[in-house]
Amino acid sequence: MTIKPNLYQSVLFISIVAVLGIPSIVPAQLKRDSDPLKVYTRCEWSGDLKVKQVDRRPDSTPKFRHVLTMNGEEKVSVLDGYRVMFGYKNISYNFVDVKIEQSEPSSYARDKERVINELKYLSSTKQATGNTFIDKAMLNEFDHYGLDRDQIDIGVTVGTHLLLYDPDHLIVTVYFLNQKEKSPPGSTAGNGRRFKDLDEFHKLKDDFLNRYSECLKGIAATRGQSSSP
Repeated sequence: MTIKPNLYQSVLFISIVAVLGIPSIVPAQLKRDSDPLKVYTRCEWSGDLKVKQVDRRPDSTPKFRHVLTMNGEEKVSVLDGYRVMFGYKNISYNFVDVKIEQSEPSSYARDKERVINELKYLSSTKQATGNTFIDKAMLNEFDHYGLDRDQIDIGVTVGTHLLLYDPDHLIVTVYFLNQKEKSPPGSTAGNGRRFKDLDEFHKLKDDFLNRYSECLKGIAATRGQSSSP
């Protein structure tokens, strides 16, 4: 004789599943998709350059930011974003400030053009130092553009670089910070920075960009596989 479950047994089973928190595929997928950028904040590798701070762009922030180009002030869409600070564990000052932002899909092509034009504009205008624009190169499947100063110890940054990824509408801006030569008074850390001149800075910069873009590429590939039907 076959016993068919009655309505009470079915309701009881569903209630037990809810109470015990047995995973459900649909809610898990919704939760993951609600913050698709977070995985891009998890890049770390061997060595003493570590993530020091991660902050998400507040929901109350307008869904755009401004850039300055030859056309004046222009808007770039920002659906969501994170800020990730990298620093050496034995040095007081942070070395890299990364902004990971996702554009509105319909605005991405325009946004991409505008952030590139901002670097071009800064390289063509009079600044406290000379600035060299680095035109498009592929770096681990990301479009890479950059702007580097010709001196250290002047300004907040030594270099500003873009890593752009079309499939996810990502605009990653990497600011290399102009660290002070000595640690602040009272600090228990070592020296204020890792580079003494531009050559040493460029070696650290290139190493970071290569490692970081390689990590981002791996995350993007994993996301692409998980979203495939």
